[in-house]
Amino acid sequence: EPMPWLAPPESELGVSVPLSLIVARSEKGVIAVPHATVYSNGVQFELLAQARGLRRGQANRMFHEQHGGLDDEEGLPGGFLRIGIELPGGARVSNLMGRRMFHRRQSRPDGPVLMMHGGGGGQASDNLVSLRPGYWLWPLPEPGTLRLSCEWPIAEIALHTVEIDATRIHVAAQQVSLLWPA
Repeated sequence: EPMPWLAPPESELGVSVPLSLIVARSEKGVIAVPHATVYSNGVQFELLAQARGLRRGQANRMFHEQHGGLDDEEGLPGGFLRIGIELPGGARVSNLMGRRMFHRRQSRPDGPVLMMHGGGGGQASDNLVSLRPGYWLWPLPEPGTLRLSCEWPIAEIALHTVEIDATRIHVAAQQVSLLWPA
């Protein structure tokens, strides 16, 4: 795995840790964390974000806005789901840091990295937009309390934070299987 901060190791079968956490809810939206998949060197969080009562144009733009890079002149689009993590040791990372800087670099980043990775896409119906993004957190958090924060202006969700027991994540990392044992 040449650059482990970009994605989970392809040589491992991760261990699923159920979380079933609702991070935040408003009249127009909800953000939840159903589970995490733990690897020896990091963890992938799967989120579920739903928004309702949007105009058709807002709903259509929503999927594109998740990938829209950071435009300094226009700022972040209201549909962009903002995710931040505070690790047990106090280090902080978010999906606002820009993916490009981590893809370009060949040297190991100094601090933690949070990358959009995986996830199950999403769908839109007349009254509901449902996203299932995945985020790769590298490196594996140390035992203790991890704080996950979300904010989603288009769904009228102000900044909310939940606590996750990272000790569970750390224990699960010991149970990761190699797909191709030596």
